[in-house]
Amino acid sequence: MGIKLTNKKKLVIVESPTKAKTIAKLLGKEFNSIATVGHFRDLSKEDLGIEIKEIEGNATTRYEFIPKYELSTSKVVQKVKKELKLGKDNASEIYIATDPDREGEAIGWHIAEFLELDENQQNRIVFNEFTKKAVFESISNPRKLDSNLYDSQQARRLLDRIYGFQVSPVLWKKVKGKTSAGRVQSPVLQFVIEREEEIEKFNPEDFWNISSNLKYKNNNLLLFLNDPKSTKLARYRIFDKNKTDEIIKILNSNPGVVDDIKTSESVRSPRPPFITSSLQQEASQRLSISPDVTMSYAQQLFEGIELDGLGSVGLITYMRTDSFSVSGTALNSVRSYIKNEYGDEYLPEKPNYYKNKNRSQEAHECIRPTDVEMSPQKLKKLISSKLDRKDSLIKLYDIIWKRFVSSQMEKAKYDVNRVIVKCEKNYLDEELLFRIENWKVKFQGYSILYGDDREKSEDESGGSMDFEIGGKVIFDNVDSKYDQTKPPSRYTEAMLVRKMEQEGIGRPSTYANTIKTNLKLYLEKKESRLHPTKLGRAISKFLKNNFSTEVSPVYTTEMEEKLDKIATGDMDWQLLLNDLYTKLELSIKNALEQDRVPKDEIEEYSDEHCPECESPMIIRSTKKNGTKFLGCSAFPKCKTAKPIITETNHLCPECKNGTMRELQGAKGSVYYGCADYPNCKFNSRYKPAEGKCLNDECKAETLFIRGSSLRCEMCKSFQKMPESLKASQ
Repeated sequence: MGIKLTNKKKLVIVESPTKAKTIAKLLGKEFNSIATVGHFRDLSKEDLGIEIKEIEGNATTRYEFIPKYELSTSKVVQKVKKELKLGKDNASEIYIATDPDREGEAIGWHIAEFLELDENQQNRIVFNEFTKKAVFESISNPRKLDSNLYDSQQARRLLDRIYGFQVSPVLWKKVKGKTSAGRVQSPVLQFVIEREEEIEKFNPEDFWNISSNLKYKNNNLLLFLNDPKSTKLARYRIFDKNKTDEIIKILNSNPGVVDDIKTSESVRSPRPPFITSSLQQEASQRLSISPDVTMSYAQQLFEGIELDGLGSVGLITYMRTDSFSVSGTALNSVRSYIKNEYGDEYLPEKPNYYKNKNRSQEAHECIRPTDVEMSPQKLKKLISSKLDRKDSLIKLYDIIWKRFVSSQMEKAKYDVNRVIVKCEKNYLDEELLFRIENWKVKFQGYSILYGDDREKSEDESGGSMDFEIGGKVIFDNVDSKYDQTKPPSRYTEAMLVRKMEQEGIGRPSTYANTIKTNLKLYLEKKESRLHPTKLGRAISKFLKNNFSTEVSPVYTTEMEEKLDKIATGDMDWQLLLNDLYTKLELSIKNALEQDRVPKDEIEEYSDEHCPECESPMIIRSTKKNGTKFLGCSAFPKCKTAKPIITETNHLCPECKNGTMRELQGAKGSVYYGCADYPNCKFNSRYKPAEGKCLNDECKAETLFIRGSSLRCEMCKSFQKMPESLKASQ
């Protein structure tokens, strides 16, 4: 149990005021709660903040790393310091209820040391959701603070400090001042640059697809010639124009025959409930919310939001997790809900279980609603009208709730009809085949709630399937369509999160922040795609040339695996620090012997000159949020700065007076705003394009590019993008 005193209330210590408010409502008057406001104790900011001692008596040099922690001098932390001491003096028992991960364990350890609590006391309570049952169960089963979890997080913090404080000064001397390197940040930047280099080196190849109207009885289907090497729907890419023309001649002069007909049933299993990475990816794709904003909203849903008549309620389980596990209570609740709301046919005979990855923390649960009965529709009615960004919170909760409930529903079933039509004459030894596929939903299963998320081929047929084996088919309007191979796609934030997860770099708690850090100076976002800046390329090139081991994804992944071993007590955390420190010593010595990177490889010069001193203007970024601006290259002698504005000839669809301008947003992003600001405050993060809205009640004269479609920002309608505009993208 916690530390016992007499005639005093029990004290629960958490990180945030919102959590303190939510837990106080759940526990009642017998408890007090105090929030530490996150990391109220951290490594000293003087020098490295770590004392490094050489250990004598070893054949090889070894070091001991002693962290120097200190309390922040901020007013907020000083207030927390007083509250904690007063809280201890007036507490009968003390419980540390920080987040249920390694970072939370470390904060808990710092709390215990600051309050001089006995490390052998069982005062640590852990729960994955803010419900009365979960919180009281944790209080009934307290444990000691886990030194292994603390050491793992402490090792991560010291690794990051050593790497950043040792390598960043080298960058200041050899690349540019006020730049930084990070143990995880730098390999992730490398992923984006390597993809950009792939795109730059890519040589497109010409190819042709062949299409034809297939006439059979009353059927008239437009199909593409199928790749003879594929057993699935796949257009045949022909990289020889002469061959293309020869095949067209054959199809024009020879009929086809129905060669094969198959009917089968196909099933699709529901997706697993969310973990951190999949939530960030889905929120990005479905809701256009960046990973860092997603985590901010998820934190609010976890800690509690105000509901009319209910107060502060925690709506989801802990959002930093890589485990698909679900508690038995939650499984029973969701299965009961499915049975009552959808019927027995939508409920599997046994619960659906999803396999965790090797490095997942089994003690955690997936991200799920704390109460499955709190449907998104019910939440909309209860959520406080005064809450900021309530619509975004509801949308995020909606996909979390639907994903969890649907993950425990039956599979979706489809009737699939497949027909192969073969030309009676081959091209040399190649059969000329047209494949027809028709998918029809037989049983909706989980898709009744989550939607049909089956990956559909654009060549699936929706027409009649009234074919007979041996039936003759006429090839009509045979034509070829020219195209070119495309380079790999640039990363979106969601794709980069997935890459980090696949490579084993970082943890769920660090994905979003790693990308956010890179976006300040080294990456920029254009129409949701990530591009390296000139400075980002220079930094990455220098690090790759001089710190090849330390920035390699393989080494970073190995370090993550060793941090996992420390967390389970299978490795001494000091050994991991020694490994990095000794490698860095040699790499830093070699890097300092290199020439400084030329300025023209770092700076992005604009076409403009300073209006004050006529020096060239350089494209710079604010360190705070990465917003681009033009600054004089003679800085600090000349401090002239101005915003970057690019005019367009597209009329503002709202006021129809000003034209649209391309403006610079945070984290290297761009957006488009009306030139008549502040009289007109219309803006969009999507690129304007020529075209008129087809809605007769709207007829806006400027549309905006949304993927492969055009969207009217006035009436929110979509229309097809012209081929000429697609070609220019």
